[in-house]
Amino acid sequence: MSFYIEKIIVTGSGKTDSIIELSNGVNIIYGPSNTGKTYMVKCIDYMFGSEREPIDISTGYQYIKIIVRTQCGTITMSRKIGENKIEVSSNDNNVPSGKYATKASRTNYDKTINSVWLSLIGINDLHLVISNENYKKQILSWRTFSHMFMLTETKIISEYSAILSGRDTSNTAVIASLIFLLSGQDFAETETKDTKEIKEAKKNAVKAYINKELFRLSERNQELLAQLKENPNIDIAVEIEKIMAEISTNEKRINSSIEENQKILAQLYEKNENLSECNVLLNRYDELTTQYDADLKRLNFIVDGEANLNASFSTHCPFCDGEVVVKKNQNYIDAAKSDYKKIKLQAKDLESASKELRSEKLSLEQEIGTLMAKKKSIEELIEKELKPQVFNLKEKLSAYKDAIECQKEIDILKKLSEQKTADMIENDTDEESELKFKVKEHLDYSFINELSNGIKSFLENCNYDNLLSVIFDKANMDIVINGKKKSSNGKGYNAYFNSVVAIVLSRYMESKAKYSPDFLVLDSPILSLKEKETKKPSETMRNTLFENIVDNQKGIQTIVIENEIPEINYKDANIIHFTKEKNNGRYGFLLDVAD
Repeated sequence: MSFYIEKIIVTGSGKTDSIIELSNGVNIIYGPSNTGKTYMVKCIDYMFGSEREPIDISTGYQYIKIIVRTQCGTITMSRKIGENKIEVSSNDNNVPSGKYATKASRTNYDKTINSVWLSLIGINDLHLVISNENYKKQILSWRTFSHMFMLTETKIISEYSAILSGRDTSNTAVIASLIFLLSGQDFAETETKDTKEIKEAKKNAVKAYINKELFRLSERNQELLAQLKENPNIDIAVEIEKIMAEISTNEKRINSSIEENQKILAQLYEKNENLSECNVLLNRYDELTTQYDADLKRLNFIVDGEANLNASFSTHCPFCDGEVVVKKNQNYIDAAKSDYKKIKLQAKDLESASKELRSEKLSLEQEIGTLMAKKKSIEELIEKELKPQVFNLKEKLSAYKDAIECQKEIDILKKLSEQKTADMIENDTDEESELKFKVKEHLDYSFINELSNGIKSFLENCNYDNLLSVIFDKANMDIVINGKKKSSNGKGYNAYFNSVVAIVLSRYMESKAKYSPDFLVLDSPILSLKEKETKKPSETMRNTLFENIVDNQKGIQTIVIENEIPEINYKDANIIHFTKEKNNGRYGFLLDVAD
């Protein structure tokens, strides 16, 4: 920020000094009508060199003073109402103290207040800008462009462009001044004109190019029309809705089938676990049966051996060779028979348990087989029926969407053709117009494009209802919203849109212009804003506009004048409230003036 206004002071003989202190950020002054809010704007404009007296001297107030803070010091400017001189007291070495004339002048440039304000934004030398189509030049003046960042109460509601002055005769100078602020280009040297032969050759080349483009557009249009004929007498929107419903139904069936399959997999896992346990047990039972069979054979062998043994017999000891008599023992047979009977019962119980386990195994295998079949059936339903159906439906949907895109492209081609036709007509206009200075042609495309995008983004952030498109129309130097000119709205919406344009322009200049005032005044941006149907103030538009200003005007001193302000968080904003009540706060701007 190169400068900001720190104080506005109005004084008079025998009158209490009326002082307003401003911050270098967002300042919001609000209160009822007739409290002097607009006086403040007029006082600032008066110090910019306006000839209109800001305050009726019958109030007793006679002097306007402002204190300006710069990067290098402080400047105090004083002006008596009715005089055309401004007294400047400065401790900024870039601005000498002294008396300055209010009107811009070539002959005495350094002694005009215009030179002071321009020097504060870095313009230290006299510059001339082209003021009409015949290359007439005038001095670059602060007042030529100050209306762009000083939206007074009458300017802000105007259906006219916020950037232009409102006087057609000055528009060339205004736009030329804007171009100078943006780029530093002042067109000081008159551009060389082409000869008639060269101009004719250029016109013919442009005409050939446009004709070639029109032919290309017509060929593409024919291709698109042929594609549309593939779907005759079909309400594409209705068909798309039907297809979307079918796709949704099939996708729900797929999801349901997948969920069912997951449940089956869980059951299969459980059944397989149980089957595995059965197999382990059966293996153990088989081993035990084998053991039982071996024990029974061994016991049977013992019984048979004892039964066939003689009552007694003799033999010799292998050590001493003495005779040993061996007698038959009935206890061996009885013990063996008892064990045999016991093992036989255990073997029978084992056989019964094994039989039940094999039956359970068979049941599990059958259940697993049934679940596997069901799983396969579901997978085949998904892969062979449902997914192919969804794929075919999506293919059909894509074709219908392509048809819609074809229609959109046809509409665009029609507009392009109309534009090319208009370009052809313009190209064929009287060649005398080519000799004129067309200031708008020198506005950089990137500036127009970024301004359009910036305004659209601002309106989107403010939740502007049904926003489809925003174009900054270079012809009118104003915005077109959803194809409608700003002038088609009432003064409330004009004030809103003019404020948005001024805000976005100030931000663009602050970040990208070579010379930027970094200063903005909006006098009543939402006072007249009403909903088109209810005629009630649009709370959303009011609130979001102020929120955007408070949150995003860093680096730009912004002064907003309003009767009532939305209830939002004003954070670091400087709030000044005029109450119009003698015993409650500050009555108004001029301390000794009340109704």
